[in-house]
Amino acid sequence: MSDEARNNIRPDHDEVELTRDMTLFQILMIGVGAMIGAGIFVLTGTASGEAGPAVLVAFLLNGLIAFMTGSIYAELGAMMPAAGGGYVWIHRSVGGLPGFLAGWISWFGHSVACSLYAVAFAHYTAAALAGPHEPVLGMPPEVFSKVAAVFSIALFGYINFRGASETGKAEAVVTIGKLIVLGLFVLSGFLVLKDRPHWQQQFQPFAPNGLTGIFGAMGVIFIAFQGYEIVAQSGEEVVNPKRNVPKAILWSVGVVLVVYLLVAFVSIAAVTGPEGTPSWRYLDSLKELGIVEAARQFMIGGPVFGRLLLLIGGLFSTASALNATIYSSSRVAYAMSRDANLPDSLSAIHPATRTPHVALVVSLVIIAAMAILLPLETVASAADIMFLLLFVAIAGVALVLRKRRPDADRAFKAPWFPVLPIVAVLCQFGLAAHLFSFSPISWLVSGGWLVAGGIIFFTYSRRRQLARAHTPVA
Repeated sequence: MSDEARNNIRPDHDEVELTRDMTLFQILMIGVGAMIGAGIFVLTGTASGEAGPAVLVAFLLNGLIAFMTGSIYAELGAMMPAAGGGYVWIHRSVGGLPGFLAGWISWFGHSVACSLYAVAFAHYTAAALAGPHEPVLGMPPEVFSKVAAVFSIALFGYINFRGASETGKAEAVVTIGKLIVLGLFVLSGFLVLKDRPHWQQQFQPFAPNGLTGIFGAMGVIFIAFQGYEIVAQSGEEVVNPKRNVPKAILWSVGVVLVVYLLVAFVSIAAVTGPEGTPSWRYLDSLKELGIVEAARQFMIGGPVFGRLLLLIGGLFSTASALNATIYSSSRVAYAMSRDANLPDSLSAIHPATRTPHVALVVSLVIIAAMAILLPLETVASAADIMFLLLFVAIAGVALVLRKRRPDADRAFKAPWFPVLPIVAVLCQFGLAAHLFSFSPISWLVSGGWLVAGGIIFFTYSRRRQLARAHTPVA
């Protein structure tokens, strides 16, 4: 570790320009809201097609990996609470190209995730207005979905512009709403199973595609557990971050894992497919609207009310995830600009709202472009790859800092070192490699972004950092 990087590991009170007014409850809702979105409402159908009923195992294993990585995030988030999260930790610890690429990956990963949520929000809006595959407001569904996606990006971009506290309040309202809807969904499913004596047959065979199917499902839905990265992004705007950031990270993963397992269980157990079609194949055929159509079968209040309620829940879920990831992507761009990795304009703070408005606008443009150009499965896989690579780097930094900075102030310490980060890295490498067979184009998109980042670093960012390092301070 260089002296410059070592000196960059500083307390959270230095160079704070954002307002510190978000509470534990607000960042907990941001983490939960970011996670309960794509995983349940958008990708459960596709993941069920990969793993069959063993999608429960896929959710559980991803949850365990998230707890391992989340514990590392909790330690570093309490140690270095700052806007930018994982990028800031790597930049301050090792600097150079790894530090730049960490931010570059994080920015792209959150932007890709945003585009996924925007497209999902558009699909649910179309289904609520006209039903699947029907024209909406005179437009073909594929055209309407793009228009609605861009509109939703602009809407939640404006909410983010208004300020971090407003973002947290909006997230809390939307997240509580969808938790209520999902609670009714789970309750309805269990009530149906009470009067259905042979529901266990829905789980036979349990893993029709074997381990390959389980790993495939894990790769598809891994994005559903990345909300703790967004909690880490809020470190510079949270009240008492040394206490609240670790709590929000670990609590959000726990809440989300329980919700995922319950929803996936009742979806497979209580849904009845067409004659001779297993429930998991039926869910796969419905893709992003699988849970909505499942609700039509057994939700309290009848098929029309159940479908409408789940559509509303889907809108809430994708909206909250979109809101949270827009917040996160803009903070990464802001932090990279503040460190001279990107143009200075991206670190400009709006005088009225105290938000990084330029970074927000640039992020929104990238998000909208990907929402328009890329299909949903490709978007999800590309985001998974980016986050997996980032999490591998974070685990490596945690190991380095434990060895080189044992004296650092750690309000929270991840357990079972060094076994925990090593196991997390191996699991994440395995998932990232498996995603190549699931969606090769996602690796091409991700690789192209990494190559572009390397070019920008050596032709632009590196020179700016060297110039800043040799500029005398008045």
